[in-house]
Amino acid sequence: MKIAVLGASGSFGSDVADLLEAVGHIVVRASRRTRVDVVAGRGLLQALAGVDVVVDALHIKTFGARKSVPFFTRAASQTVKAAREQGVGRIVCLSIAGAVDPRVNGGFGYYKGKAAQESVYQQAGIPSTTVRSTQWFDFIPATTGLVARGPVALVPTLLMAPARREEVARFVAEVATTHREARHEILAVRGPEVDTMANFARRILAAGGDLAGRTPSVLKEAPLLGRAIAHGGLIPQDAFVTSQRFDEWLRAEY
Repeated sequence: MKIAVLGASGSFGSDVADLLEAVGHIVVRASRRTRVDVVAGRGLLQALAGVDVVVDALHIKTFGARKSVPFFTRAASQTVKAAREQGVGRIVCLSIAGAVDPRVNGGFGYYKGKAAQESVYQQAGIPSTTVRSTQWFDFIPATTGLVARGPVALVPTLLMAPARREEVARFVAEVATTHREARHEILAVRGPEVDTMANFARRILAAGGDLAGRTPSVLKEAPLLGRAIAHGGLIPQDAFVTSQRFDEWLRAEY
């Protein structure tokens, strides 16, 4: 198959592209590095020429809805337009579990952008598969490191079921390369363990790791992102469960 990966310069998009190429598929790595600007539409039509499936792994670095909503809405709309013109068979969109729930995205504006992205694809005339993933293991040190100030980190109360990023990428790659009966389908993927982000971060520190270069001695929790996120709104009820446990990842990373 010929598959275009949007956002292929990012860690997740790169993982998906590598996995697809490893089993013999032709991959178009579409990103600004390859002169494809999905939001502006520049180079996108050419990138999707002869493509069977598009994988949307785009990401924007922001916490708020003011930037994320127009970014994801515009990018998805441009992708649908180009895919329709080039006769693409299916679009596979990486999303976030819980992002469409107003109780969840009301506390974290970035998720409103993902909800808007999902809406565009699910209403498009092109068949689509939305894969809603929980957070990844490497999200934990990166995020908790941002809120560390000296010896203390004030961490959002967040119940989660994190997964290894590479396993989620493999799941997405398999979805992209298997025949899908449903015109528009929604799938979910999560990790095998449930705990708070603070407790996962404590396990990283106990294993001798750091949180984005920081090693706070005290981690305190507060419901900064709302009650839904604090009490499991990011954990899908019906999902494929990845295999690697957090301690296995810790031993490999630290």
